[in-house]
Amino acid sequence: MLTRSTRSLLSLPTKQKTIPIIENRIQFARVFDAPYMTTVLLRHCNLFDFRIMLERAHERELAVYVNVDHIDGISPDKAGLHYLATQLHITGIVSSNARILAQARSFELETIQRIFAVDSTGLEVALESVDSQQVDLLDISPALVIPYVVAKTPLHLPFIGTGFISTPQQVKMVLRAGAVGVTVSRSELWM
Repeated sequence: MLTRSTRSLLSLPTKQKTIPIIENRIQFARVFDAPYMTTVLLRHCNLFDFRIMLERAHERELAVYVNVDHIDGISPDKAGLHYLATQLHITGIVSSNARILAQARSFELETIQRIFAVDSTGLEVALESVDSQQVDLLDISPALVIPYVVAKTPLHLPFIGTGFISTPQQVKMVLRAGAVGVTVSRSELWM
């Protein structure tokens, strides 16, 4: 039986500051080979294909997050969020949709609002739209803009970075700028 992990992105251990983005079974299997892994983010996959792996993840007490804007098999509506919370026992969701995040909160899921930093004006508007009562963390994309963003715009919530990370130096740069974690799909960066 699946149970929700007590781990959270809000308290990532110092030994894991990269969050693996899982899109297929091979990537998911690699997570189990890394004993320091505590958190994963599922994206661009069908959750029903991962049922057994989700059970293994929960046995290992991995915090499992789902990007509901980019997932197959479950719609990010009230019924889909209820299923994610009560049947798959995920820890939280990522979405750019404030309504979906508010609904997820009603199922006691952690919520991560995805913010796209296209330009400074768009970023300011996106940050103003964040309801800190409904959002636990921000996910700023692309991650490489984070050092410039935090220098000019105060962020009132913890944040992670996503996108365009290809080197360990870039991971470190984003973390030095204040990110609590960096999501990466390249397994060589899962440190």
